[in-house]
Amino acid sequence: MPSGSERRSGIARTAAVAASLAALQGCASGGQPLSLTPGGLPAVTGYTEGNAVMPQGYQVSGGGGGDNALRVTVTGSATTPNERLLKIALVRAAQYGAERNSKTFRASGPNYTVRCGKTSVSERGTQRALSPTDYRVATIDVTFGTSASSDPADRPTKPTAEALLAEIQAEQIPQETQAALAAQLAQACGRTAP
Repeated sequence: MPSGSERRSGIARTAAVAASLAALQGCASGGQPLSLTPGGLPAVTGYTEGNAVMPQGYQVSGGGGGDNALRVTVTGSATTPNERLLKIALVRAAQYGAERNSKTFRASGPNYTVRCGKTSVSERGTQRALSPTDYRVATIDVTFGTSASSDPADRPTKPTAEALLAEIQAEQIPQETQAALAAQLAQACGRTAP
């Protein structure tokens, strides 16, 4: 039976190997996890927080220090429909409002854009081809209310978050729809379909 220090050493080695594999996985795919569907397409984006290294998911800006406004931006894979990106943005806005005891929120119409990935990189004076990672992006601006409202543009925070999150989790995007979305985005970025 291993001693306590041997177990800790083994755990540390396991953690180091896992971190190395995660780093390699990110490097192999331009910073994105190697998450592919059975057809070789990028996976549909789920409800998750994005960041500079792993951009897929939601990001929130503004809303600090008593402000009742914020912007939610959702970055999704090439296979993620705009409607799903909007649902993710609305869920995060509703949850954000509920976390701050807001009863309602109002969202602007979505702004949809695309972000085209790099096709090459310069290394030591030579160009190396890359497999580009393209994204769909949806942005909404949100304001919050502290009391119930009868205005149909004002949505209740908690019920909206729960309902839309359940929709996202149950949603199945057919493989042929994902392929068509990826081809459409590649064309928008000036490339042939993957």
